[in-house]
Amino acid sequence: MEANYCNTNTRLYYLDWLRVLVILSLIPFHSALTYSGQGDTYIVSPLKDITIIPFILIVSSLGNFFMTLLFFVSGIASFCFLRIKGVKQYISERRNKLLIPFGLGTIFLCPFQAYFKALYDGFSGSFFEFLPQFFSPKMAYYLGYAHLWFLFYLFVFSLICVPLFAGWKNNPQLLKNISGFLCSGNRILIPMAFILIAEVTLMPFFQGQFILIGDWANDVVYLSFFIFGYVFASEKEIEEKVYTYFNISIFLIPICLSVLFYTYWMWSIEGSTDKYLTFLWVCTKGIYECAAIMFLLSIGKKYLNKKSSLLSYLNRASFTYYLMHYVPVSLFTYVFIKKDINVYLKYTMTVILSYIFIAVFYEFFIRKLMNSLRNKRENNIRS
Repeated sequence: MEANYCNTNTRLYYLDWLRVLVILSLIPFHSALTYSGQGDTYIVSPLKDITIIPFILIVSSLGNFFMTLLFFVSGIASFCFLRIKGVKQYISERRNKLLIPFGLGTIFLCPFQAYFKALYDGFSGSFFEFLPQFFSPKMAYYLGYAHLWFLFYLFVFSLICVPLFAGWKNNPQLLKNISGFLCSGNRILIPMAFILIAEVTLMPFFQGQFILIGDWANDVVYLSFFIFGYVFASEKEIEEKVYTYFNISIFLIPICLSVLFYTYWMWSIEGSTDKYLTFLWVCTKGIYECAAIMFLLSIGKKYLNKKSSLLSYLNRASFTYYLMHYVPVSLFTYVFIKKDINVYLKYTMTVILSYIFIAVFYEFFIRKLMNSLRNKRENNIRS
């Protein structure tokens, strides 16, 4: 989960803000999955009347673009890292920040999240009695490494792109030529057209479960955004070119959201399995994820490109929020799901208490641990 955009003189603070806001949105998004009936989550209790509307709005508006934004921003961070450091350091950094947290999180965090799914399904044993079920062929049923798939995909993409990025680093003129080509006329739309084609041709047939192999639609789309983020960071001219499409993005986003809402409504409420809905969804998704990124880059550049103490704090805390958020979301969803109270109150309490849970955990455990390690390191240097 990168937070290093070039150096302090050219740092794009709005990218920090966009990254942080996406991570913070994971709590309301994953909480809404329970009631929307769309997407994988631990506890599923879809609504079947108009009360579902807010949850469809949350899931359709966020779920169809925010992970592509994270891969795009990760590509930018990779460029900035490799601009000042070597390939070996890049691989080492990828291992330490992505692969190791992915492995530890899968072993120590995901079973806790899955345990609440088991309890909701009727399991009556203790957490330790549940562990053999999680680490078994049923692991996929319990969502396996769940939201940590992003770390795994990003690590693999980073390794795949090492030869490409190293080639551009050693011969920057190649990257400059690509940037110049994309900045001419409307050629910046070529990567976006490729995304749309990939969504339309692959997504209807390869809707994988985030296991990389076989998840070809997501593989192609997310890898493309990752590489384009790298290219985007290489030239100021590309950044300015993307901003020229702001007005078009404003026009496209409401149309796309309306279509996405319609498809989700038909799936969730009408129970429709018509194939045209899938085609409509993938076409709209391809346009929407590109338009949303263009829109947010422009808005972020205009209003969020400033340093603040809040941003510094959130940058430090965001990785903890990302890793840990599904634990309280699953816990509080399980606590409230069968309560005879208003569904919006259930959702609101789940979201608020999840934020509080993570904030307390970060402040009283992670932050103290980091400060202790930093003080120990400084003492070792002095001695």
